[in-house]
Amino acid sequence: MSKKDQIRKILTDGHPHSAKELIGITHRFSAVIHSLREEGYRIETIALAHNEFAYQLLSKAVV
Repeated sequence: MSKKDQIRKILTDGHPHSAKELIGITHRFSAVIHSLREEGYRIETIALAHNEFAYQLLSKAVV
């Protein structure tokens, strides 16, 4: 399973996931999130604290 597929699978549970959690999959998780957004996924960036963020899937891409 690709890194993109792994992150997409984690985000589909509808809960926020911290950057620390996503780094466990790939250190380039932000590039993967950017790519998913380009595919039409609505992913919210949630500020938790100074320089701490979480990501949550709001809606899936319509194919």
